[in-house]
Amino acid sequence: MKASKKVKPEGLEKPAKRVKKAALTLSTTRALTKAFALATTLALALFAHASTRACRAQAPPPVVINTNDAAHAAQPQSTAQPQSTTQPQSTAQPQSSAQTQSVARPSGAVEGARKDGTGERGEGSIRGRVVGEAGEPVPGVAVNIAPRGYVLMYRPQRSFTDEEGNFIITGLDPGLYVVNAALPGYVTDTDPSTSRPTAYRPGDTATVRLIKGGVITGAVTDPQGEAVVGLSVRAYPVRDLDGRPISSSGVGYAMEDNTDDRGVYRIYGLKPGVYVVSAGSSGRGYFNGFTSAYEGNTPTFFPSATRDTASEITVRAGQESAGIDIHYRDETGRRVSGAQADPNTGFNVTLVYASSGIQAGVTFVQPLAGVFSFEGVADGDYDVQALAGGAQGQTASSAPQRVSVRGADVTGLRLALAPLASVSGDLRIEQATEAERARETCRQRQRPSMLPQETLVTLLADRPAQLKGQALTRNSLAREVTPDESGAFMLRALEPGRYRLSVRPFDDALYVRSVQLPATADTPARAVASPQAVAPARDVLDVRAGRQVSGVAVRLAEGAALLSGRVVAAEGSAATNFTQLRVHILPAERESADDPLRYFEATPDGSGAFTFKSLPPGRYLLLARPAPEPSPDAPTRPAHWDVDSRARLRREAEAANATVELQPCGRTTDFTLRLPK
Repeated sequence: MKASKKVKPEGLEKPAKRVKKAALTLSTTRALTKAFALATTLALALFAHASTRACRAQAPPPVVINTNDAAHAAQPQSTAQPQSTTQPQSTAQPQSSAQTQSVARPSGAVEGARKDGTGERGEGSIRGRVVGEAGEPVPGVAVNIAPRGYVLMYRPQRSFTDEEGNFIITGLDPGLYVVNAALPGYVTDTDPSTSRPTAYRPGDTATVRLIKGGVITGAVTDPQGEAVVGLSVRAYPVRDLDGRPISSSGVGYAMEDNTDDRGVYRIYGLKPGVYVVSAGSSGRGYFNGFTSAYEGNTPTFFPSATRDTASEITVRAGQESAGIDIHYRDETGRRVSGAQADPNTGFNVTLVYASSGIQAGVTFVQPLAGVFSFEGVADGDYDVQALAGGAQGQTASSAPQRVSVRGADVTGLRLALAPLASVSGDLRIEQATEAERARETCRQRQRPSMLPQETLVTLLADRPAQLKGQALTRNSLAREVTPDESGAFMLRALEPGRYRLSVRPFDDALYVRSVQLPATADTPARAVASPQAVAPARDVLDVRAGRQVSGVAVRLAEGAALLSGRVVAAEGSAATNFTQLRVHILPAERESADDPLRYFEATPDGSGAFTFKSLPPGRYLLLARPAPEPSPDAPTRPAHWDVDSRARLRREAEAANATVELQPCGRTTDFTLRLPK
């Protein structure tokens, strides 16, 4: 009898066949998903390049705006390029014939409200000229003016240069302002000694010199040598050309571009400096709102490296660094995730490379969500920190946490927000007596403006080198503000720690006579890498989380002196790079050796020239010596902050025996400071 053939019920396949079939289906699905994401990314990248070309072709008409005659408009926000900054020049003069013209506001011109938040406008103005590298006028350039220091809810004011490069912005209250000029592909000069923008007062004339920015360009290829399309490429500044770390002033920003259909990228408008370039994940995982085909991959640094082994690129003004080709590693990264203790608060979380402070990722967490996650994180050490804010600016932060990624995800991080502190006080200007003004050196000096708003009050974080493996905050390294018309000031958004108070009058006729700090200032115990003696507490404030320290009293006085001169190399010595030096001024009288208001230091320019303004009258020692080596772990600290380094500075200055006597209102302009052999 023939055996009957068994019929296999439908769906009951052998397990091995089922797994193989499921894997094939899953593989096909993943391939289709990645292909779709890649196609979407490519289309968006091409659209972005086309939009950029269209925007570059639209130049604003050359026109000058008088903001007193224009209506209010909302300020446009731009994150594509960092704001430019300015440096004053004394040679070019604006032409007044075109500057007082009042015309209808073109689209894009913006009017700002008063610094005190009211709708009324002041009576001051700042005029100036925008010129190119050779001094030629640059027409049609957008010029923005914003207050220096923290101002709540202030909208910058805008103008455009005319055919001669002239501009004027009116309606300004007394205070200090930063002038920015924006032109795609160009950057503006900054103070060469600080790399920071110069402040102007109403009535000043500003000359903004635009220089051609640097360019980094290259191609990105995958392990098979094929072009990688639609991939984000970022250039991170590491140091300026004088070796100062960019991360010393906070988390390093990045300029960004996306590769085209050939895998080519081109990042332009770069400030001179030293950069590293990376391709791939920035910890966001999205490209213009769409999932990227490369989501979850680690970033690849030029040429085909991690952050710690990346090659650096030196960028100079107007020069193109070509051939910066990146061989994309196409490696899957790890996940770093956690939660914030208060889920009802929205907050930002930053992930930065611990070795350099370069940002590896940033994410915003909506209220009630509470959890955060970074994908595509490469092996290495990172610092994680949360920040929260609102209409008053930053209001809370978490303590930074060091995270080590070693071949596995890091989960379960817990960040706890704590309120930030503030320091407030008042500034008074003491008027000189008639007898003091009758001094021979003071008769020809212009009377000071006596405006508290023209003084910059700054708190600088005094943070010693961190212990190995200890997390480092990149927030609130410096806070600055200008007092109001009554002299009151408040410095906000301060993390717990030690700060040094610095006061800088921008009226050259004034100097800082005294600073009194409240006796109730907190002095909590702190762990440091090595025990160090610190300067007397006349300029030191220790604050705790959420504390509101008040009672700081600053007194300015008339009769400030000025000292300028030049550092001269010793005879027969090799060529000297003067920008690598630091010129120190310290009191010659030993009884003033511990007075922090009598210590000053500055970086000379390339010719060795230096200038000190707003100096208290008295007898001083001068010394020029090499600047300390910069460190990414701790910002460079002034030499007089520590007792030991201050004593060493005095010994060297006394041995050099370069002295000067500064009379009230005196101007010494030809001092020669010789370097020792």
